[in-house]
Amino acid sequence: YQEYSYMFTQLHPSRRNAMYLVLLSFIGLIAATFYTIRLTYKHFEPVMDKDYYEIGLNYENSIKDQKELMNQGFQLDLKIGNGDIILTKGIMPVVVSVKQYQNLSNADSIKLILERSATTKQTYNYELKKSSDGIYKTNIEIKDIGSWNTRVIAMIGGKTFEKQGIISIR
Repeated sequence: YQEYSYMFTQLHPSRRNAMYLVLLSFIGLIAATFYTIRLTYKHFEPVMDKDYYEIGLNYENSIKDQKELMNQGFQLDLKIGNGDIILTKGIMPVVVSVKQYQNLSNADSIKLILERSATTKQTYNYELKKSSDGIYKTNIEIKDIGSWNTRVIAMIGGKTFEKQGIISIR
């Protein structure tokens, strides 16, 4: 053990200090690596979309469906809460109308996805139900402030029609 207590004693004081700094930096790097690994396991999040490979394969078909439905005059109108871009947190009504050439139309199903960027912990899916007036409705609850991405996905005649947007909760 005596050999280690005199590890850098024969070096010039400036070189000795440099060696201690290198040694301390190396120990700090190792500690930071283990801390990062610990954080990774403690706050693990899975892949954003489990079927990402299928989504990639169907990307061309989705674009084709979107263009076809737009050429047929379809559009989706989304209204969350009072319709503002900046909303307050809490329970809000969601209204989606499917229109073809400005007239109400039908969809096989409509789904709303609320998600935060780069995380799966705050991704919420809502199925909308058709009301008697031909508009699709549901209620959602947003508990956290910040920006949210909205995606309305309608299945119309076996084709996917999607509209994306952003809302801000204060």
